[in-house]
Amino acid sequence: MSSSSLSRTPLSTRAAAIAAAALLGGAVLTACGSEDGAGDGATATGPTVVASTSVYADIAEQVAGDNATVEAVISDPAADPHSYEASPADAAAVTGADLVVYNGAGYDSFVDRALENTSDVPVVRAVDEYERVTGEEIAEHSHGDEHGADEHGADEHGHDDDHGAEDGHDDHGAEGGHDGHDHASDTNEHVWFSLPTAAAVAERVAEELAAIDEENAEEYRENADRFADSLAPLEAELDAIHDRGHFPYAQTERVGAHLFDAAHMVDLTPRGFLASIEDDTDPSAADLSAMLDLMGEREVAFLAFNTQTETTVTARVRDAAESADVAVVDLTETLPEGMDYTTWMTGIVDSLSSALDGATPVADGGH
Repeated sequence: MSSSSLSRTPLSTRAAAIAAAALLGGAVLTACGSEDGAGDGATATGPTVVASTSVYADIAEQVAGDNATVEAVISDPAADPHSYEASPADAAAVTGADLVVYNGAGYDSFVDRALENTSDVPVVRAVDEYERVTGEEIAEHSHGDEHGADEHGADEHGHDDDHGAEDGHDDHGAEGGHDGHDHASDTNEHVWFSLPTAAAVAERVAEELAAIDEENAEEYRENADRFADSLAPLEAELDAIHDRGHFPYAQTERVGAHLFDAAHMVDLTPRGFLASIEDDTDPSAADLSAMLDLMGEREVAFLAFNTQTETTVTARVRDAAESADVAVVDLTETLPEGMDYTTWMTGIVDSLSSALDGATPVADGGH
């Protein structure tokens, strides 16, 4: 569902829908974003924006300012959006919103289910914005369905400097010369870790709010520009890492891979290991052994660790990394409490830079 094909509904109609949603009871949506709480200064007559997670709520709130109320369905930093079951009140709030902002591609499928029976709610889908800025489409999929190892294999990820794609990195040898990149970005729906995508989401939110609330249109657009400007230093830091060469890393889940792709890093994680973790199944003994060897032999500069979906298997990998003095970069899928998007990403990029201090790239790739 694209935002451009949806009609706008007058605020009075939306207000009635929101009132009806409140009668359903159940879970109450929590306003989120800034540490002081989103929407505290929002006007009662302004638009209501409902976002699937605190990440998208924060981006929307930075655009909306005090002119709209922004709410997140998932604001608990420990909640897993992949498996979230929306309450009737959640669904009613989505359908009663003036604008819905969510990820798409099956990541927050509860939003798609809520919107199945309505066609007049404007939406901003982050995966659509990712495709707009990169030209790459994120494949729609359902978590828990079979993701064969082939599906999560290496795909070509085009870059201006013309790196060829390799089939995995089975040899894990730093001396082997990894001129290509294994990004598999068409299967990675965690697009909020793509900084250009986050800026594009803000831009699209501004345009949708401007259409709904013309009086504040210019302010929405200025706020979106300000948000994009706040990400520029992070993109410059990633470019600086990229210019140093290709650093190898491993990950327990492909959460932050778009961020690492921006720095042209080399993912050495066994493909079968990633497929198993994403399918909520135990990896094979061979894949787990290969992953542990990457840590024990210090073949990677760091381990990207998703703390939000930790399992006994991923905890074992982390232990192996820490025992071998391999740096660990912690990631989550929703905003840590008290942080906005830019602060959150800044902390991650800073951790990434620290993890690479003294590290040696596997190949300079002509950089």
